[in-house]
Amino acid sequence: MTVAPSFSAMAADAKAEEAPRKYTQAYVTDIVVKLLDSEPDEKRIEDKKTMEMKLPQSTRKKLQDEGLTVADTDPGPVAGAVRLKIAMDYDPGNRALRWVGGMFGAGKGTVSVKVEAVDAVTGGSVATEEYSDSKRMGGAGGDFYGFAIDAVDEALENLAEKLAAIPKPVQ
Repeated sequence: MTVAPSFSAMAADAKAEEAPRKYTQAYVTDIVVKLLDSEPDEKRIEDKKTMEMKLPQSTRKKLQDEGLTVADTDPGPVAGAVRLKIAMDYDPGNRALRWVGGMFGAGKGTVSVKVEAVDAVTGGSVATEEYSDSKRMGGAGGDFYGFAIDAVDEALENLAEKLAAIPKPVQ
């Protein structure tokens, strides 16, 4: 004899329906990258330019992966939209020192990211995320710049979770 599960057991197994999100669209207004090096050489200046070119594309992809529609132009005062400001401060450290003595903190690179979401209608801040990390080791000293972009992705993922938790008002 086969016994069917009770209604309460089926209800307990069912996933809770997600409440509609208040924010579904994002527009990135600013990405500010600051190299924390008082006397950067040409290589570091070129690396900074490369990162500034890569960040808009990686930011767009991450936001889309997190379920947000990314506008190419400022949507104006549209309900359900946020404007994002991204600031990243970084010091790539010394790759050679990380390779030789990274376990002890020699040559470590550091990155700090702050992302703020501002409601497109009210102009008020609705969510902020700060993320910091350091790279101490890695094969051949590690890829600091990939690490820095990953830090921005982590901050965006955390911010997107905060935005997703804000329910759409019932009308």
